[in-house]
Amino acid sequence: GGGGRTRMTTTTTTTAREELFDLVDEKCKPLGITKARSLVHRDGDWHQAVHVWVMIWDTWEVVMQQRVLEKDSWPGMWDISSAGHISAGGEPLESAQREVEEELGLKLPKEAFRYLFLHKQEFEGKFHGKKFVNNEFNHVYLVTLKERLPREAFKLQKEEVRDMKFIGLQELGEKIKRGDKDHCIYLDPDTDSKYFDLFRTVKKEPEGEWIEVPLNGARARYLAR
Repeated sequence: GGGGRTRMTTTTTTTAREELFDLVDEKCKPLGITKARSLVHRDGDWHQAVHVWVMIWDTWEVVMQQRVLEKDSWPGMWDISSAGHISAGGEPLESAQREVEEELGLKLPKEAFRYLFLHKQEFEGKFHGKKFVNNEFNHVYLVTLKERLPREAFKLQKEEVRDMKFIGLQELGEKIKRGDKDHCIYLDPDTDSKYFDLFRTVKKEPEGEWIEVPLNGARARYLAR
């Protein structure tokens, strides 16, 4: 949130239903200012989001989602398992939990989410003929499931997610390194070393215990942090 300070809000040319973000500075410190999503991406204000990687332990794969063609950025491209902005007044862990449930239909407890690191992302491009600037701090989380879930256990949010797939962790790392045009994860080997380290992770005995939970008619086991 805004650290308890009074929040200033900019409402210029926004609709009442548009999502609001808390702005931060270049070191991720809250500024106490709230601004509408479209203006944030127009003006390039720093804000916060969550990245959640859903990993399958037995096959050493991650879940990827395909963005719908109507998205205002990276339409139709393959993306992180689940990701989303932290709305004004929101917290990273709650946002991560909500995004996984909304986008993939997986309702998991907070103990299934392991915090990895903070990733600073700077991007400027054009989508649907409009300028799009994304200056974002991403709180990166990992959810580890013991085995693959059947496809029908994933309840995809049709407004956001077109499809999903499983891909080997190392294979994904190689694709990103090559700048694969079907994936919208852009990483710099010099500045994003923590992300590349994640894709190079070698399988070893898990730290934590496997907890069983029902997920949309399937039985899943997640690694409790």
